[in-house]
Amino acid sequence: MHNLEFLTPDHFETFKRLARRLDDPGQTSRQYFAALYLIAGNKQVQDILLPYVELEKGQIRTGTIIDDNTFDKEALTLVKLVIHLYNNKEWVLPTELISLTEEDYTLAMQAITLCRDAQFDDITIPTKKEA
Repeated sequence: MHNLEFLTPDHFETFKRLARRLDDPGQTSRQYFAALYLIAGNKQVQDILLPYVELEKGQIRTGTIIDDNTFDKEALTLVKLVIHLYNNKEWVLPTELISLTEEDYTLAMQAITLCRDAQFDDITIPTKKEA
């Protein structure tokens, strides 16, 4: 069994806000939820991908994402992973994943685990640190 961890309270709130837009969550694939988890966890990826996400339908229009945008190496890896998790239309090499920052690597691995149809014993939502 696994523990699903959100990176920050904002990650959880963003995921929750985006997921609540679904018209029929019960008919939405785990692949979409895995992609949404990753999108919610990285602001740069959100900015790139949200225009391609039909939040009410639980669909991502992946056909032109790569051609329409300019990416730094890390964002490209995460965007390709979102597309791969959602519909297997892009490939991400292990060397690309291991070169991610620690936070984005954790985000990527959690999204992959979520996509595997795994059962989760616990969900961890970090609390905000006091200033």
